[in-house]
Amino acid sequence: MKDVVHDYDQQLYDRSFLNCYQRQAMVMLAERVPDLPLAFYNCLVAGDDIADQVIRLGRPKYDFQSDLLDPAALARVGITREYVPFDTYAQARELIFDTVERTGYVILFIDVYYLPHTPEYRSEHVVHTITLTSCADGLWSILDDNQASVLCRYAYPEDVVAAAFDNGKLRHVSWFPVGPYDAAAAVAGSSAAFTEVLRTYDDTYALLDGVADLLGTPWITPARTIALLYDAFSVYEGSRACLREFAKRQPAYADADPALADLVGRCRDIRNQLMIGKAIGRVDASRVAAACAELRTAEEDTLKRLRGLGGL
Repeated sequence: MKDVVHDYDQQLYDRSFLNCYQRQAMVMLAERVPDLPLAFYNCLVAGDDIADQVIRLGRPKYDFQSDLLDPAALARVGITREYVPFDTYAQARELIFDTVERTGYVILFIDVYYLPHTPEYRSEHVVHTITLTSCADGLWSILDDNQASVLCRYAYPEDVVAAAFDNGKLRHVSWFPVGPYDAAAAVAGSSAAFTEVLRTYDDTYALLDGVADLLGTPWITPARTIALLYDAFSVYEGSRACLREFAKRQPAYADADPALADLVGRCRDIRNQLMIGKAIGRVDASRVAAACAELRTAEEDTLKRLRGLGGL
């Protein structure tokens, strides 16, 4: 089955920070709402939250929970969310076709066990989402990840899509209606909301300070530790990349762009060290710890700068 890569920003809307549902929603919305990054003010995710979800709970990075789809944030740029449960594809079929006709897409929650392009095909049951964009001659055109987590287009007979939907643990149909909004009000409102985020933001930096101890623990295998940290810093990097896009659109915070770009670069360097470690089974713990210490200093300086720009 041929992978046809969808035309989207693979740096911003990748799977570092966004789970499958969020990423597919963001890609569809970015094509329709140029001001979408104004909704990204909730992307200032604390390292404590990343450590809790990824390290302590072992939640995969593709299932990281955040407030990215906060209704108030979306509403400022004219977006609402529809999320409708069904028992079967047959019951949902009319709504699915009508929604695709009106909006150009619809997102289905399915089981990847039934989709041949997935690595779990006929071997593992996993809740996932796919985006349906059109149906012709009994074939659905869908968007989904390939094995490298790049969003690609595939074509499936309707009965395959129906089987993936009918046998899923979650059988929901979702889309995001888009309406008019006041652009100036969206800028002002999201800026004020981000100021409030900054006011209440708190982080102990335990993730950054504790990397050396975690890498040296005898209670977790080195391979598992490196994999957990890789996921954690993927989320870290992706969240800062999204936050940077928000700040670029805010006159009050635009001057922080170089500092946010620096954070993204530092996270990427740590993630790259861990990616190599995943391949060879070890990392230089002192080098990773030193990079994390420098990232902490940069985080604290950036947060201070953002708060200053916000008048806090």
